[in-house]
Amino acid sequence: MNYEEYVERFNRRADVFSLDIDKDIDMRKSLIDQEDELWNEWSMTYSPEELKQFCFDGLLAGRNKDPKEEEKKWLNAKRRVLFFMKDTNGNPDDDIRSWHIGWETYEDGTIKPLHRFYIVLLKWLWALNEVTADHLPVFDKTKEEYIEATWQYPMAQVNGKKISGGAQVSNEVLWLYFERDTCSLARQFRLLNPNIIVCGGGSGTLCQYVMEYLYQNYFFEKINNWCYYCASLDLLVIDSYHPSSRISDEEKFDAMIAAVQQFYKYKALKESLIQQ
Repeated sequence: MNYEEYVERFNRRADVFSLDIDKDIDMRKSLIDQEDELWNEWSMTYSPEELKQFCFDGLLAGRNKDPKEEEKKWLNAKRRVLFFMKDTNGNPDDDIRSWHIGWETYEDGTIKPLHRFYIVLLKWLWALNEVTADHLPVFDKTKEEYIEATWQYPMAQVNGKKISGGAQVSNEVLWLYFERDTCSLARQFRLLNPNIIVCGGGSGTLCQYVMEYLYQNYFFEKINNWCYYCASLDLLVIDSYHPSSRISDEEKFDAMIAAVQQFYKYKALKESLIQQ
């Protein structure tokens, strides 16, 4: 089955996957508790052998000594940035939510910044919280400075494929997991309720899935080749590269954040015209 056939098969079932933003959210329970409930229900759909390779994700509450405080930070954040990735590499039977996402302690006791993958995410996170219509951030910090500068900003990471994989995953395989797990993924997005989604990789596949399936009942306006905006949800979707893509820093960072600034300028202009 080729890529187009996978997408066609998925389309035949997509009508049951419409995302209702308020559905399944219990305001009496904490976000973290509801994530745990989702994980428990999700895990029951996989065999014991598959669960050994399962890696859950969501709000990265492990960045805070008190996960509940990180949850409060997320719920009160002006910009709730969710990084939507294809899958996780070599992390079976794990839960990304518990990771520190900053400094990493090695067996010899030395402490170093995390792998470049997360340094890229932190650079994006910093810039996405700093950029405005009038201010374009400059990527001139060290790894250590980006780590320290982003503790104040909450973040979430969601992988489309929860089974831990290797260095690469094909879009054909990814669509199989979309087909299998979309109801659970839709619930995960509902719980987190981000207002910025960065789709990292997949040559547009992740972005297509978010807009055409998870949020299929909502209209997204194309701002530029990076940014798509849903005014009714105040939701910005960014079609970006995978953090580990071998491209120039100018394209991975400067071009992306310049496109996001263009969006904020457009939004500000549109709002000013409405007020006139």
